[in-house]
Amino acid sequence: MASGSSISGRSPRQQAIAGFLILTIIVLAPIGLSYYLHPAPDPATGPVHVKILAVNDFHGQLPDGQKLNKEPAGSAPVLASYLKTAMADAGQATTFIALPGDVVGASPPESGLLLDEPTLLFWNSFAGGRSQSAPACNLIATFGNHEFDKGTDELLRKINGGNGVTTVTHLVDPYPGTEVEYISSNVVWKINETPLAAPYVIRDAGGARIAFIGAVTAETPSIQKRVNIEDLAFKNETESINRYIPEIQQKGVHAIVVLLHEGGSQDAYDGPTREEGNVTGRVAGIVAGLDPDVDVVLSGHTHAFTNAYLKNAGGEPVLVTQAYSYSRAFADIDIVIDPLTGEVTHKSAEIVPAYAGRPPGTSPDPETSLLLEKSEGVVEPLTSRVVASASADITRQMTDAGESVIGDLVADGQRAAMHADIAFITTGSLRADITGGNVTWGDLYAVQPFSSSVLSMTLTGDQVRDVLEQQWQTPSPPHNLAVSGLSYTFDDGKPAGSKITEIRVNGTLLDPRATYTAAMVDFLATGGDGYTVFTEGTDPVYGPVDIDALVAYMGSLSEPVDVKAEARITRTA
Repeated sequence: MASGSSISGRSPRQQAIAGFLILTIIVLAPIGLSYYLHPAPDPATGPVHVKILAVNDFHGQLPDGQKLNKEPAGSAPVLASYLKTAMADAGQATTFIALPGDVVGASPPESGLLLDEPTLLFWNSFAGGRSQSAPACNLIATFGNHEFDKGTDELLRKINGGNGVTTVTHLVDPYPGTEVEYISSNVVWKINETPLAAPYVIRDAGGARIAFIGAVTAETPSIQKRVNIEDLAFKNETESINRYIPEIQQKGVHAIVVLLHEGGSQDAYDGPTREEGNVTGRVAGIVAGLDPDVDVVLSGHTHAFTNAYLKNAGGEPVLVTQAYSYSRAFADIDIVIDPLTGEVTHKSAEIVPAYAGRPPGTSPDPETSLLLEKSEGVVEPLTSRVVASASADITRQMTDAGESVIGDLVADGQRAAMHADIAFITTGSLRADITGGNVTWGDLYAVQPFSSSVLSMTLTGDQVRDVLEQQWQTPSPPHNLAVSGLSYTFDDGKPAGSKITEIRVNGTLLDPRATYTAAMVDFLATGGDGYTVFTEGTDPVYGPVDIDALVAYMGSLSEPVDVKAEARITRTA
């Protein structure tokens, strides 16, 4: 792990026993050490050029299989070829790689089945110490909500290194940890309000200094399993970031970059940042409240395009970027700093797609290809098992009512696993399409790479209606619901709470007073994505994990599997 990191390897219970004073020293001392170990550089004689390459929401996407603008894009070897080309083209500019969250989690099997160690080994290759083919580069990351998918203790192991109690095969044994420096201003231990990681880091940019501050979406508790984050609190993003600005300014630093795992969306375009931008989403409100000294926000979480200037609390323009997800693109940011004042005098960006069929993607990085081959070799005995065959592609492409063929399939599988009347899934859990032809275990794992438990509960008819209406609540859930065993019609013109005009369960009109067994994963059952009505369900019965339910269901269907859109969700004109 990079020097200066403040993440402790202790578990929350051990920290409680150690006491407030010891934990405070452990957590906060490296913040000061980071400054003293990286003292102010000698001022440059001219403008200081800085290059930042930002990759958000990587999600362990080592293999190929993703598309952008209908072209094959991404994979670690292809992305590495683009990043190394950009680094080589940076000339004398100091280069940083920034990862605004969800570096790991919800990953395909080549990374996810190995606890995402291969992904962190991939990023280590850019640190300089592990690779002779890549020039040394500063790596900085913040937490995303998915970094917590396997709990805080496992997150700290991934960062600090060691095999712990894991039973997976380690490509490097013992697992060395990450050389990426994690920062976060708004994730704190509940027991004493001390930060999980250093809130910020100050780096030498070759004659000037630049500060990076991290923050994850404050909505993490509503989109993460409670057991995984029970010892942590997630503070307001704007307030947490602003809290550390005066401290940074007192050290003479005025070039400030935020790594923010929260985002929005914008109409995509090619080329450098344009003055006019139609950015929507939470990121816009967060930026509007930021200190006037904040220059750049590298956003993520919404897997969308963003390249715009938004005003901060002082009315100053902040460069805001986001480069899709799953290794398909990166933000190439150029910054110029005045060495005398420390202020940023220029900032612009370009969102660069990592197309596999265009140079430099046509020459995948050899070192990264070797890492991927090793990972594939370890998981291949499991992932290559053919489960079924499909007559055509089964995709996440949604109708105008928000329904997809693969969403219907996954919901059907969970309903069958629990012998339930109906089933619900959140569409955000669908992470890959199924290609026509032979369908392997690995293909199905990639669809739902969460290892969530499937369960059933009892809901009343009124509760079924209420949970469907929650799709239009304020704030709106990040994802809508796919369903099985029921169909419904909604009218967007009606007010929230009254949009559902008809619900049928297996062809029969819903009875508000009747009870129905409903299948779902444990994430939804605990109110995940804001669907809190599920917490009112009774008589929970636990079944298989999600991948096992989907594998069993696919294997039970007649081959080749022929899944067609059923219009379970209808939108009235």
